[in-house]
Amino acid sequence: MAEQSQERIITANSYFPALTGVRAVGAYMVFVYHIVNSDPVSFLSGKSLGIEWLTRLSLEAHIGVTIFFVLSGFLITARYANGLSFTKSWFRRYIQNRFARIYPIYFILTVFTFFIMTHKYSNNWYEWGASFTPLDKVVTIILNATITRAYFSNFVFIGIPTAWTLTVEETFYLSAPFLLLGVRQNAKALYLYPLILLTTGLFLVSFCSRYLPYYGLMAGIDFMLGATFFGRCIEFLMGMGLALWMNKRVEDKDKHSFTHATVYGVTGIITGALLLALIQYFIEKDTPANSYMVFIVNTVLLPIPIVLLFWGLIRERTWLQSILQSRLLILLGKSSYIFYLIHLGAIDFVFTHYVSDHWLARLVAYTLLSITLYHLIEKPMQKLLRAKPLEIKKQTSTAVV
Repeated sequence: MAEQSQERIITANSYFPALTGVRAVGAYMVFVYHIVNSDPVSFLSGKSLGIEWLTRLSLEAHIGVTIFFVLSGFLITARYANGLSFTKSWFRRYIQNRFARIYPIYFILTVFTFFIMTHKYSNNWYEWGASFTPLDKVVTIILNATITRAYFSNFVFIGIPTAWTLTVEETFYLSAPFLLLGVRQNAKALYLYPLILLTTGLFLVSFCSRYLPYYGLMAGIDFMLGATFFGRCIEFLMGMGLALWMNKRVEDKDKHSFTHATVYGVTGIITGALLLALIQYFIEKDTPANSYMVFIVNTVLLPIPIVLLFWGLIRERTWLQSILQSRLLILLGKSSYIFYLIHLGAIDFVFTHYVSDHWLARLVAYTLLSITLYHLIEKPMQKLLRAKPLEIKKQTSTAVV
């Protein structure tokens, strides 16, 4: 009963309103990236120097994914670290809650995506190729249904394009209890995890290229570093580190007026985006130098200011915190998972071809649709499928008369 009580307390105290707003910001950043990246020449040509570099910064808004990964590491650790128990019932509840959070709306949108692919094939980059055999299509469907497609370079974007990140998230969810157990045994294990996971990724690249060269499974080092948990592990681990560090501090419910963490975090994220833009400007794309420099900045350095920002949003009273935890931003944050999934792919294809391809119309329409789907499908399905809250049985005593 003590274990159940502890899990309830940890879960109840691990909601940070401003970080829900951060989810919305991350999703809209990825939207901006895809809008600009769809036709970068028109955004860059004939513009003033200031507009040109603003556009180049927009092309680095994919760092919204980095924000998501750091946030996942933080939230999973904050919710489960202290209540971690290697029992069948604990694992069942943990997996059930992760499934309820990620899968239902993803499955519905995936079914819609493949319906459109089958009945309105347009040879888009996120559809299976015209040369795909029936077996290839079956494999594609299985990998999408099991959220494992992003281990295969041939399938990484087929289906809901942005859902490749769910493979990374899924791998982290399965790994997190074991990572937390290792930290519980030895706190210094957190510093060894990047080396262990990156080495494991390199081994899998070597092994799969030699013995399992099917559909681009762990196709190469660049692919491993950019599209798998083994390469993106540092982002999650930085979030975990923040949660574990916070857990050691004495609880202080009062917010601090100190604003340096928020300022440093925002400044660092902007600086990181600028560094990425400079790398793309000065170093030729699709070269090893470009790939590894991007990896260092995006995956190793950027999580540091992101962690600072999270700390500031949790502990400091700032105007940014007030905005991010406003009712509007919280609503957008709660529905941001759906927005992230629908803003690119089959739904976007239908909307741009039959309604409007203007970016503002798409932004408004997808926002309203995501809020609607959140209230009608995602939220009810989560409530239905999540494990029931643990109840603390009250101890009763019988008076002896």
